[in-house]
Amino acid sequence: MRISVSADGALGVARAFSDLPAKITAAQVRALGTLRRRWPVLARRDIQTEYALGARRINQDLRVRYGASSLQLVGAFRGIGLRNFAARQTRAGVTATIRRGERDLRESAFLATLLSGNRHAVRREGKKRPMTAGRYLGKRRQPLVVEYGPTVAQMLRKGDRPQRLAGAGLRVIENELRRLLDRPLR
Repeated sequence: MRISVSADGALGVARAFSDLPAKITAAQVRALGTLRRRWPVLARRDIQTEYALGARRINQDLRVRYGASSLQLVGAFRGIGLRNFAARQTRAGVTATIRRGERDLRESAFLATLLSGNRHAVRREGKKRPMTAGRYLGKRRQPLVVEYGPTVAQMLRKGDRPQRLAGAGLRVIENELRRLLDRPLR
């Protein structure tokens, strides 16, 4: 009578436990990758609940910086012209919808095509000086100043948005880790 005992099952469990730290590290890296992809979308949607700005324009200025084990959501501090906020010429000036449901008036402003060929909401400011380019080259005119709305960096910083986005990021990481680690070990 022979008795044989197979240790394959115990050996498989031991291998699975020895592979566990590597699987946890890989799951963390994948979770950060998922957050890197989803965070700008979460930020854009949160910004669009308050500001009347298109998704394409917000996405141009949102970036996620990443290091070995960290992510940082960054908004560019670059002016967004009032034309992106549905600017309209009125007798009193230029109106624009910066915040949803509100039209703001910029008195004495007007819509003009500048030297680049782009239309902007502008106003005259400062003393007259000789123009250096364009149609009025050499003539004395008041310089035009372009009117801007808030930048994406300012929108990201406003109120409790940083805390909301950090919380949303943590939820994405938690859900992704749970999804990746709930799989059976191989």
